[in-house]
Amino acid sequence: MFVVALCTLAQPVQARTPFNCVITKVIITDKAERDRPVRVEEHMSFWIDDAAKSFAFSDGRRLRVTRFDKSWISANSDDTQYEFNRGDGTLTYAGSTAEGNTTTTIVGSGRCEKGTQ
Repeated sequence: MFVVALCTLAQPVQARTPFNCVITKVIITDKAERDRPVRVEEHMSFWIDDAAKSFAFSDGRRLRVTRFDKSWISANSDDTQYEFNRGDGTLTYAGSTAEGNTTTTIVGSGRCEKGTQ
């Protein structure tokens, strides 16, 4: 008698998805010797974990998530608010800090693409 066993290898669901972004960041400093905004291109990577409903930078720093759904993820870290549009892959962020009589505002926006594990 022969017994044939068929096994299906279940592939684990990929809960963590990496994203790589190219962001245009504008830094505005309210200080006498810095009267113009500075514009720089920044590369940013992060992970979205749908199972854990978490958002973390590639260096492991997790953000505090305030909205997590099929369309949008909103999160913050320190004094910066992040918005990720899942529909078109855009990431925008803005934040402001003050030190003494100097206020620095940072605004960034760019397109993100799914990376590889």
